[in-house]
Amino acid sequence: MTTTSISKSLLTSVLSVYFVLTVLVTGVQVVGEYYDTQDLLVEELRNQQATFSNSLGRSLWEYNYPQIDAIAQGLISIPAISGVVIRDDTGAVLANLGRTAPLSILPQEPMESYTLPEREGLFGYFSTLVFEFSGNSTQVGDVTLFSTRDIAIDRIKVTLYFIFGSALVKSTFLILLFSLAFNRMLNRPMLDLTNQIRQFRLEDLPRSKIHLKNQRNREFTMIEQAYNQLLDNLADYQADLTRTQQQFEQVNRQLDDQNAILEQEVARKTSSLSGVLVDLERRKSELEARQEKLEREIRQRQEIERDLRETNTRLQNSLSALERAQTQLIESEKMASLGGLVAGITHDVNTPIGVSITAATFIRDRINQLQQSLKDKNLTQVQLAAFLEESDEGLTLLENNLTRASDLIGSFKQVAVDQTSEAVREINLKKYLQDVIQALQPHFKNSKHAIQLDIDSAITIRCPAGAIAQIFTNLIQNSLIHGFENQSHGEITIQARRDGDKLHFDYSDNGKGLTQEQLDKIFDPFFTTRRQQGGTGLGTHIVRNLVTQTLNGVIHADAAPGKGLKYTFEMPMQFIDSTN
Repeated sequence: MTTTSISKSLLTSVLSVYFVLTVLVTGVQVVGEYYDTQDLLVEELRNQQATFSNSLGRSLWEYNYPQIDAIAQGLISIPAISGVVIRDDTGAVLANLGRTAPLSILPQEPMESYTLPEREGLFGYFSTLVFEFSGNSTQVGDVTLFSTRDIAIDRIKVTLYFIFGSALVKSTFLILLFSLAFNRMLNRPMLDLTNQIRQFRLEDLPRSKIHLKNQRNREFTMIEQAYNQLLDNLADYQADLTRTQQQFEQVNRQLDDQNAILEQEVARKTSSLSGVLVDLERRKSELEARQEKLEREIRQRQEIERDLRETNTRLQNSLSALERAQTQLIESEKMASLGGLVAGITHDVNTPIGVSITAATFIRDRINQLQQSLKDKNLTQVQLAAFLEESDEGLTLLENNLTRASDLIGSFKQVAVDQTSEAVREINLKKYLQDVIQALQPHFKNSKHAIQLDIDSAITIRCPAGAIAQIFTNLIQNSLIHGFENQSHGEITIQARRDGDKLHFDYSDNGKGLTQEQLDKIFDPFFTTRRQQGGTGLGTHIVRNLVTQTLNGVIHADAAPGKGLKYTFEMPMQFIDSTN
């Protein structure tokens, strides 16, 4: 059994209570400083809003969106502001910069101002924007400014250092003070008392008494008196012990007489113990039988465990085979998509080539007629003029259709090569996507579906072009096949913008949309809403793999029944400066 010093235990107890109180007080101070700083940040957000509200309200009134973007950029550059959300009077978001909270927590009904409580490290200030014109005030939108817990903590960093430093200095000083006091008032007297007690001699009790010097502590004086009284009592007990020993010797003689009687009793008890030993032997046999049964059960369990390991190995092999099959299916889906492009482009190329052949045949017939007239010497100026006019029209028709066929083949050739290659090359994003759409034109040329591109013509990137082509080929085909089913006027919008060193895409259609259950499974392999019509369910799975693995990006889908489908994805990209 380990023992500890009284002074050490007492000192530990006192300092533990002090440390707990210090931690609690310091924690209260830190929390108080944090919330005071948070209130100051909210007040700063309110002041910033008041500063920009007039110019921002006028910009909203005049629909000056470049000015709104400039103001939002100015606000987000302020150190106290981590995020900005600007909405018009219809609730549409005009600017959403920095780190912001979900729009669902913002007030939906008009209100003058509102302080957003902290949520997931974000807090802010919401206020409506009013434009005054001819003495009338009109609400034109609202603005919400956000700040973060990190900004608040950064503001109080010096104060926190001071608080923790002060607590550390006070704790160190208190430890030294208590250590000196305990050493002087407890350890030294205790050491003196211990040394005198070690000089105890049983044969000389009067000289073994203790005498503490210069002791003013009542507790140690009481110990001294109690110890000396104990020695006096011990001397009395020694005298009593001598008398008792004499009595013991007399009693011992009486015990010898009793031993003879006890031996006879022991012999009688021994016979009883023999029966008990027989019973114990029987129980031992039962325990051995049970042990043997347990050993058999252990061997059976070991055999079952071995079978389970073998089964697990077979399952792992089956899983590897399934993964290889999935990879082959994905490659097959890519080639099937390319086959669809080939079939469509073949039909579109045949039309202008057929017209060109017809025009060339017509011109050949007219030349034969002209040669015959020249041979018969009855060629007239009117016939020559008519031939020249018809030849000009035929050649124009021939040239236009051959040019159209050449453009179709050129667009398809680059897109088809990219989809079967992982080569990295430089492309103009808008021109390349126009070529992809041109290659897909046969799939919707007989419908009223339209595709809108909102991309800066100056964006030039270096990337695996085949991945970009495959992504948008699958997305457009999904919209045409699934989204626009039983719909005659479909619209697809593709937007792209540069965000620092990342390329951000927004793809959306106005098709029939998806339910929440379908949306949750949209990227799962082999999930399709057209299983009975030949759908494989690999299109969106391939898109996600290309975005996340090939291009190291992220993708998100959002949809609702009757409200179309939207994909938002971005990836790091190497941009080519147009000035180089």
